[in-house]
Amino acid sequence: MKFFITLNVPTRNGMSHQIIGDYPAKTLEEFQNVLHQEDFIMVTEWKRENGELQNGGKLLINQHYVGKVRIYDDKQ
Repeated sequence: MKFFITLNVPTRNGMSHQIIGDYPAKTLEEFQNVLHQEDFIMVTEWKRENGELQNGGKLLINQHYVGKVRIYDDKQ
């Protein structure tokens, strides 16, 4: 399932970084449990290029910097 993840890390444009990450969880609650169990989780990052999502490869996320997570909706 794809999740829209907001990380509390500095960027060139502000103080947060947003990514679309795919993780083999079936619900938001299941993903929440993983965040509580591991310091780093591995997701497949998806980047929007020319209006379409492109696979950005594997990415490790430090759960201590996760500020907000919601299920990704293609209409966003």
